[in-house]
Amino acid sequence: MVAPVTKPPRERTAGTWGAAIVLLGALVAGLVGGAVLLWRSIDIDLLLEAATEEAPPPVDEFVAQVPLPELPTTTGWTAHIYMSQRSASFFPEPNYYPALIDRWESILAGIGADVGLVGSATGIEALPAAELLVVPAAICLEAGERAAIRRRVENGGHLLVTWALGARDENCNWVGFDYLRELAGAETAGTLEGEPPTYMVVPHGSVVAAGLPPGSRLELRTESWITLRADASDVFWSDWALNPLPAPEGGVGGGAVARTTRSGARVAWFGYRLDVAARRRDQRLLERLFENAALWAAGHVLAEVDPWPAGHRAAMAVTQDVEHSFNNSVRLALDLSELDIPLTFFVVTQLAREHPELAEVLNAAGELGSHSADHRQIGGRVWAAQLAGVKQTRADIAAWSGEPPLGFRPPRELFDSLTLEAWRRSGGLYLAASNGARNAVPAIFDVRSGRVVVLPRVVDDDYAIIVTRGQTRPDSLRAAFVAGLEKMRALGGLSLVTTHTQLIDSGRRVEAVASAAQAARDAGDIWLAHASEIAEWWLARSQLELTVRERDDRSAILFVLNKGASAVESAWLHVYLPEEPATFAAPEMGDIILESHYEAGGLRVRLPTVIPGESLEILLPRRPA
Repeated sequence: MVAPVTKPPRERTAGTWGAAIVLLGALVAGLVGGAVLLWRSIDIDLLLEAATEEAPPPVDEFVAQVPLPELPTTTGWTAHIYMSQRSASFFPEPNYYPALIDRWESILAGIGADVGLVGSATGIEALPAAELLVVPAAICLEAGERAAIRRRVENGGHLLVTWALGARDENCNWVGFDYLRELAGAETAGTLEGEPPTYMVVPHGSVVAAGLPPGSRLELRTESWITLRADASDVFWSDWALNPLPAPEGGVGGGAVARTTRSGARVAWFGYRLDVAARRRDQRLLERLFENAALWAAGHVLAEVDPWPAGHRAAMAVTQDVEHSFNNSVRLALDLSELDIPLTFFVVTQLAREHPELAEVLNAAGELGSHSADHRQIGGRVWAAQLAGVKQTRADIAAWSGEPPLGFRPPRELFDSLTLEAWRRSGGLYLAASNGARNAVPAIFDVRSGRVVVLPRVVDDDYAIIVTRGQTRPDSLRAAFVAGLEKMRALGGLSLVTTHTQLIDSGRRVEAVASAAQAARDAGDIWLAHASEIAEWWLARSQLELTVRERDDRSAILFVLNKGASAVESAWLHVYLPEEPATFAAPEMGDIILESHYEAGGLRVRLPTVIPGESLEILLPRRPA
């Protein structure tokens, strides 16, 4: 038997052994050095105690769940799917188009429709205008099919279409986007440009987005998706950071439209197909967009709980990391206190011990949270080190200010599932950190010890503005914060203004921060609050369960149940109406007419305080024809 050929073993010379010993010594020194740093910042009893506590199980997919609300319960309506045989031949895989039609059948049946299939222009002409026609991925259409769909809309027939409708003729030769632009009511239309990955963002306030977290970013497989410029786009194409991509010839690149024509036809269009999300989470959210559009186009009422209390469009929390140049925190504290602007400080507690005189000043100006004991990254550490670290920093702040903190901003805004469990187990409520720009609002994580909220920073902080981009002038700082606020206002999200004591080091920079906060107050529809108030609201809101039922006359009954342990105040409902407001009477709760007002896209209803376990039943009556 021939032995396999291998490299000969390396000879262990004196030099080799010496190098190995030096390397081993360096490794040991590193471990000892790390232990010394840990010893200095964390009480050894806390570390030993943490080492005895059972670690939570590892998490494979570290993303908060998106609890989509229940869709309206509907019966007695019909949707027809148009099967375009010419379009089927466009796709290289012969089974692709039939499988896509099957998925649409499943989606529509799942939301209560009786589903039929249509395969010709004559079949389209024969459909009742009140019934919904769904035309998926029909890129190749003959003249008769185009005319039948157009006449249907002109006669008030309702329509849901996807992708590049009619961009090719009956032979699948290119003819352009004029037909699609006409049906979608768009000024321009074209193919989405840009490098992968492909993202789109869903702002709050459109019917297709009902129930999705405001500012949700969905990733799609990269193909030739369609973008357009319209008066009102319900979804827009974006970069990773939720910034819109341009449409052809300028403007925001829209990826979906839901509109009512002069004839009364409800038309919904999406610039992509049903099955093209990049990940399972994205696919679930993508399907909800289509479900919402189908229900609305078919004439059903949809509703959701508004994201912010008292009818606010968005929220802002002004925060400061109190670390190097610790004394600079006083300037911001005093100036914003004079303006009565809520402020949240995240304090490095090792440094706080050196400034006992500042505890009262900062505590009086706002909320105190933790920025760790020693400003070393906590995400990625072993369980015992994370748990001991957060217990230490909570104990430090309690000793420094008289009260343990609810909030934690992890250094570098990096955390993992162990961080969430450790903070919640130690008594904390929320983290302020990066969420990878997945959406623009807080997320709730369910961990072993309870529920913990993550407040996301999606806008630029002062480090990105001053250091990374080199925009050192105070007016540039203010402009960037205001731009971030307007971005979150458009999305219906949270503007988490983040500053650092070593950068907000002059009166003019403090004035820039205060001016940005004042701009939020002047807007009139921004909720300015402490970070803990935002976390508490988001938890309370998550306990409101909203369901919609239809009566035979298509009036809607809205049921609101408080499943939580605390009362929910100042909540509003956003009700999306398929028809003109005059079609519906004012919302009723027994003998009470609820405060409400109509606006573009529907009706907003103010809820009374909902106590734990209470269920409200609100009738939205449809007026007789």
